[in-house]
Amino acid sequence: MRALFLLGWLLAGIARAATGSQGAALPAPAPPLQPLLGRPSSDLVEPGDTLLDVAFRHRLGFEAVRRLNPQLDVWIPDPGTVVRLPTQAILPDAPQEGLVINVPEMRLYDFTAESGPEILSVAVGDATDPTLLGSFHVGAKRTDPAWNVPESIQLEKPELPPVVPPGPDNPLGSRWMTIGATSYGIHGTNNRWSIGREATHGCVRLYEDEMQRLFDRVPSGTPLRIVYQPVKWGRDGGRLFVEVHPDRYALEAEPLATAMDVLAAHGLAEAVDRPALERALEEARGVPTDLGPLPVPSE
Repeated sequence: MRALFLLGWLLAGIARAATGSQGAALPAPAPPLQPLLGRPSSDLVEPGDTLLDVAFRHRLGFEAVRRLNPQLDVWIPDPGTVVRLPTQAILPDAPQEGLVINVPEMRLYDFTAESGPEILSVAVGDATDPTLLGSFHVGAKRTDPAWNVPESIQLEKPELPPVVPPGPDNPLGSRWMTIGATSYGIHGTNNRWSIGREATHGCVRLYEDEMQRLFDRVPSGTPLRIVYQPVKWGRDGGRLFVEVHPDRYALEAEPLATAMDVLAAHGLAEAVDRPALERALEEARGVPTDLGPLPVPSE
């Protein structure tokens, strides 16, 4: 699975580097500076809380909360401690329609919501069983799906039956939406602590209540794009922002060089706060980082 995933990634890269009429490679266009969505927020640790509880209370991904609060004990944070919440994000570089899933940040952007884009935390596959990338449509939808246990998982967990019926022991939850015509899907879960982790065998998993709402409003045929963007670029109020997430599948060989290429393409290489950029790339906190003011265009 890992080899096939990397082959697909390389072939996509070759297609992106299309050649011109003289055979010269055309440089990939720089991603646009996207708007910011949401705003920073925080919460207080309640007695008996773990960071898992804080993440679930706000329907956020566990790892996103943990990475933003590295100084806190995951399991026994002191009651009353302030927990920063990853509730602001830069939109991915993708058409703003249907559903967009950005694997590195483990978030789904729902552009079908009437109130505007809605951000939902998800679980994805790890580097051994990666989540598919590409452009799809929402395929067949099922309520209370049975889980036909793949042979590879049966080898890992021989105690599992060939088919797990609907119910509390079914890891697919109560709703399933197929990713295109594949065997993978977007589904709920019976394990809320898995959201915001690399916890699936390639599927995309949501909190159960959020999956039920998504299922009700998103019809089959809705555009679905699954992208891989560990670094996103944004602008807000005349200032430049970057948002960095872990490179989960180790597909970005030189993140700083790539970032500087993007800035150069926008004419911003000299304007950026270089130390702030390097810290953001190193820490990968997963929230927008201010890199300084954008140059004022000359008249």
